[in-house]
Amino acid sequence: MYCRVPFNEINQLRILRLLRLHPGISRAEIVRQTGLGKATVSTIVAELIAQGIVSETAATARSRGVGRRPVELRLEGTTHLAIGVELTGNECLATLTDMYASPLRFVGYPMPDCSVDTSVMLVARAVEELIRGHDLGRVLGVGVGVPGPVDSDRQRVIQAENLGWTDVPLGGLLSGQLGKPVIVVKRQNAGALGEYWYGAGRGKSSVLYVSVGVGIGSGMIVRGELYEGVSGSAGEIGHITIDPEGHRCKCGNIGCLETLASGPAMAVRARELIKHGRSSCLVDWTKGVLEAITARMVLDAAARGDPLAVEVAQEAAGYLGIALATAVNLLNPSVVVIGGEVLALGELYLAPIRQVVRSRSFSISVRAADIVLSPLGRRAAPIGAATLAIDRFFAMPGIASVGW
Repeated sequence: MYCRVPFNEINQLRILRLLRLHPGISRAEIVRQTGLGKATVSTIVAELIAQGIVSETAATARSRGVGRRPVELRLEGTTHLAIGVELTGNECLATLTDMYASPLRFVGYPMPDCSVDTSVMLVARAVEELIRGHDLGRVLGVGVGVPGPVDSDRQRVIQAENLGWTDVPLGGLLSGQLGKPVIVVKRQNAGALGEYWYGAGRGKSSVLYVSVGVGIGSGMIVRGELYEGVSGSAGEIGHITIDPEGHRCKCGNIGCLETLASGPAMAVRARELIKHGRSSCLVDWTKGVLEAITARMVLDAAARGDPLAVEVAQEAAGYLGIALATAVNLLNPSVVVIGGEVLALGELYLAPIRQVVRSRSFSISVRAADIVLSPLGRRAAPIGAATLAIDRFFAMPGIASVGW
């Protein structure tokens, strides 16, 4: 036995999804794309307008000057809201969005530690700050991106090495704390969604998003859908073996990309070069205490043109390029979007990546893939996490009669 959903609710859902994907769509275009009758579309749209869910405006800019002016239909985006959060290991970043996942507010807090209790507290604090002045009842849900694979069925973090977590029921903990539906996802998957909806991946059917920071991970959109893999661990590009004789990674493997190209790896490499007699402003910044050199310092020094720091950053970029060449050959994406702490370096970081990918990728694949820096920056994953709460809402039959 199963529950039959009334056709009216199914058709209503189809129309609402179209309005989300195509703001400004006309009734005639809805008829064309859904195959529904004109009368059915007109009736459902009239109901949605009466409920305040949809609004209509004359599209004077698109009028052809003959006949009636087309009427544009849009969701009333702020009727309901969503919240997206990213836990990076260093920060808790969060955004409040409208129904189109357009950001309305953004907050960020440093993470004093990576414990589960602290993380739950910071997410709750971010939600409280974001909804100040709004009715919590208008919030559809909260999406949370974490640095590690997630069991999406049970909403548990399987393993987040950068946080020191194993099998954490984060979804249940947060939904109990917030009193709202919570969806947990790997943070690079959230970043991929953010870029797909509002960033460099907009309008693309296949997107590879790569984040470089404490670790290196990626998220993939394939034919417009998030690809998580069978066990939620798809996209662990940071653990591709680059140097079989290299350093041991925290995952237990030898020579992973993360040991060569992550933020901490850059700090280690800078220390090694200085110990071998190379000069750098990093020595002055740390007053000679080389163990005090951090990834952020290396990136800041590179941005200021310090030769050693530039060399370290570009060497790391080259290693990332090797891994991305493999990914481009394997996945054949439309666009590769690079985000994370390296964004401030711009072309200094991006140029060697492009060069290596071009030299190591199959020509047909590399010609099809734009390789760009994230235009959304730190907002990519929070925006993407918010889209998950909106996606879940739009997947519910009868949404215009339940909760609106």
